[in-house]
Amino acid sequence: MGIIIFLLLLALFLLFRCSPAKDILFGRHEQDVEIVLEPDSMDLAIADDVERLIRRASLIDTNMLAVDIYDLERNCYVYEYRSHRRLIPASCMKLLTGIRALKQLGAEHQYDSREYILGKVRADTLYGDLLLQMDDDPLLLSFEEFSQAVKDRGICHIKGKVIFDLLRTDTLRPHHTAQPYDITYRQVPLLMKGAPRVMSEFRASLSAAGISYDSDTLLFNVPLTDDAEMIYQYQTPLCEVLKPMLINSSNVKAECVLYHNKHAQDRLAKPDTCLYMKPLDFIQTEGIYDRMADFVVNDGSGLSPENRLTADFLVQLMVYAYKDSVIRNVLIDEALATPAHPTRHGSLLGRMSAPCYQDRIFCKTGTLVSYASSSLTGYAHHKNGRWFAFSIINCNSPVYDAREFQDALCRILVE
Repeated sequence: MGIIIFLLLLALFLLFRCSPAKDILFGRHEQDVEIVLEPDSMDLAIADDVERLIRRASLIDTNMLAVDIYDLERNCYVYEYRSHRRLIPASCMKLLTGIRALKQLGAEHQYDSREYILGKVRADTLYGDLLLQMDDDPLLLSFEEFSQAVKDRGICHIKGKVIFDLLRTDTLRPHHTAQPYDITYRQVPLLMKGAPRVMSEFRASLSAAGISYDSDTLLFNVPLTDDAEMIYQYQTPLCEVLKPMLINSSNVKAECVLYHNKHAQDRLAKPDTCLYMKPLDFIQTEGIYDRMADFVVNDGSGLSPENRLTADFLVQLMVYAYKDSVIRNVLIDEALATPAHPTRHGSLLGRMSAPCYQDRIFCKTGTLVSYASSSLTGYAHHKNGRWFAFSIINCNSPVYDAREFQDALCRILVE
């Protein structure tokens, strides 16, 4: 009888025991914690295959390698190798930038620029001012449509001022620790080239449309009167900026999103408050990770070689995103690179061309060639339907060899 009772108690203990690898609450209250299960036979088989892959890896520096794999169905860690070592995340930093923007601004958020006439139109003349309220939209390429809207309203002369109310007046620049050639002035979008350039571009656009005006000025937070008439609106969904940022690893778009995230929050805040929080504050507030000692986040793009994150953190960031159905759907359905896709292969071009990867890997690549740093973070969808979050960071290894290692590991996760 005693043996039977002992076996029953042991069975109950094994049934409800959490994974011994890590017991993380993901920032929830205790009563909201999801059940964390032990790795099952499939997880253990994957772990064995990854372990063998690392042991066989002769062309990469395994002392400067970090691997972390998480089973999203069973809520448990599958495998980790030096996953708490702080390494250069390269462009995987863009995942933090994008996920943070999706959470704080919302997937439906729009960049919003508007054009108003403040006054009366008689014949072909506006007796009053023309107001441009410009957001920091990185996809706006010219002012042609704004000038055409003035012309379509029947205005050829402005007896007043052109007022520029710009969200951004300075020029977009990379972090001072990054190489200056990574983001050149030529690459910077129109509305991030600085107020003088923006104003001169609009003057030229009005002139090309045959529209004259008396003077122009730069003002901020211009209040709208009841007689203000909006004649044109230009909107860009946040997701349309995240796509080139994540799929094609656009450094410019990432820095634009980082800046916009701050100012959009400030704009939505009450006058006496500021909603903006730094990336590391966001991690702590959202309960994403609690081991951030000595993390370094210098920018939104990952261009700074002084950035330092861990593979374990990047996996937990992907777990956090996966548990939010809105963010998960944006990333998997729209914004992450995926192999062999006609429009979304992006920075994976030339990689993972075998059929087994198609519709199975959704990830962000990262590369800093001059620092022999390469990374890959995202989701893997195994052929049996199970989802995994993973992160791989290679440092001090040839980029080509690091990518071959990463691709081989991803093959284990899908097959």
